[in-house]
Amino acid sequence: MTVPTAFTRHVLVAALALCGLAQDALAQGKVIGYIPSYKGLRAVADRTDLGKLTHLNIAFANPTQSGSFLSGGNPTCMEGATGADISYVVQKAHAAGVKVLVSLAGGVIPGCSGDWQSLLQPGNRANLVNGLVQFVNTFGLDGVDVDLEGALLTSIDAAGNYTPFIQSLRSALPGKLITAATATYEGGMVPTSSLPWFDFVNIMSYDAVGPGWGTVGTEHSPYSLAQSNIATWRARGLTKDKLVLGVPFYGYGFNGYAASYGFADIINQFGAGAAQNDLIGTLCANCAYITYNGIPTIKAKTRLAMQEGSGVMIWELSQDATGANSLLAAIHSEIGNPQPTGVATVYQHCNYGGYAVDLKEGRYSAAQLQALGVRNDDLSSLKVNPGYQVTLYEGDNFTGRQVVKTGSAGCLVDDAINDLTSSLVVSRVSSAWQLQVEAENFNNQAGVQTEACQEGGRNVGWIDAGDWMVYGNLTFPSSGSYRVEYRVASPGGAMLSLDLNGGGVQLGQVGIPATGGWQNWTTVSHTVSINAGTYNVGIYAPASGWNLNWIRFTKL
Repeated sequence: MTVPTAFTRHVLVAALALCGLAQDALAQGKVIGYIPSYKGLRAVADRTDLGKLTHLNIAFANPTQSGSFLSGGNPTCMEGATGADISYVVQKAHAAGVKVLVSLAGGVIPGCSGDWQSLLQPGNRANLVNGLVQFVNTFGLDGVDVDLEGALLTSIDAAGNYTPFIQSLRSALPGKLITAATATYEGGMVPTSSLPWFDFVNIMSYDAVGPGWGTVGTEHSPYSLAQSNIATWRARGLTKDKLVLGVPFYGYGFNGYAASYGFADIINQFGAGAAQNDLIGTLCANCAYITYNGIPTIKAKTRLAMQEGSGVMIWELSQDATGANSLLAAIHSEIGNPQPTGVATVYQHCNYGGYAVDLKEGRYSAAQLQALGVRNDDLSSLKVNPGYQVTLYEGDNFTGRQVVKTGSAGCLVDDAINDLTSSLVVSRVSSAWQLQVEAENFNNQAGVQTEACQEGGRNVGWIDAGDWMVYGNLTFPSSGSYRVEYRVASPGGAMLSLDLNGGGVQLGQVGIPATGGWQNWTTVSHTVSINAGTYNVGIYAPASGWNLNWIRFTKL
């Protein structure tokens, strides 16, 4: 096929991105809620309708002076939370199809914390990152949210240590989410150099005025502030798919009222009518008033967030009211998309078309699938949450040929199991040996170039037939079968080939499906046999017209 020139290709990417992102945002808006550990993790999780969330951030974890986040199975510096509390919330959220992240630092660093500035210096950084990896793996978390703020953020960035820290997290936690919370004022914003490494960024668009700061007589989080903050971050290069608008579930009082109120407190004290307003009292410098966001403003901000970004972030869930006065319910009604109730979704047609059925972790025979609305021999694509896999079987009761998918698959034709699934298993990915290699980190290449990737970082593109990349000195710990996954994009479909040591060992070819665009990514895989040892791993292009973001090897 003909490969577009660099200019026309990037115009095509931009056009597809604008169209695709708008559709994706409307269909899959993020709803991210924070639970502070000191508010009681279990109690807040129990009274929150987790099905109305997509992500849950447990706040806040801080390290010891040695960079450790765990001691005896419990967090070393997370007020009011035990390891059992975290596990309880993670299990409950995962059962509702919600991803769970741990949020770091916070606006006020507690006395139990080590010195972040010192711990993020080059000589100490790896130790802290290793402590975080241990924390994430211990509790089965889906990622890390970085909430370094204010003067601390500024000093870390000024020392040149913020973006390298985020890069280290990205490398140490492949397949996990890396996100940030940021303010929108000079000295309180994460550096633009860090943006490519985040999956998304939560804009804390509130607190224009409060106890001890700002201009009394104004609102603390008006709609206009959200508009201004979004414009600032879009101008700084934060893309629509990564921008998440933060909204407050609390308010502030002045001149006679209490200093702060949760939204539920306002409803309990002033009645249900207050849910439809943003103000108690009169807005002026010497007047007694409470400023907050009621249901109409939260709905309007949600619409704005979906128009200009990819979702809404909530600080924080314990402050929400119940029933008809719930702000979370208001957000959910505007996004208009009930969130998945499982960790995987199977689809009737390729490219996620036809009927869709959400599945929780478990084993599903043909009869069980049919009871959920999945016909026999009728599946063509699927989506899988990070940390899970789906094993597809041709026969009923988990018999016959099987195909394992650890990521989303837009069309099962290339796995030769399209319209052939009779039973399946949804399970957590095992803790087997795994190595992920970023495509742009080749040691040698012929004919390819790199470019900014919509999923973060860079990808390899401009791949013509006969081009190749070599990744040197990759060590495989033991002989046996390895699953090799490739994150690829291709407007019209293509083919890639895998080999070792300059073609001395041919490991096979993999078909690349048509994904509809140069930045419309999917994961393809095959299983190969590799003897223990260290190799130069080669990727060869028998056909042109595809991009590569990463390669992942998993010992089976």
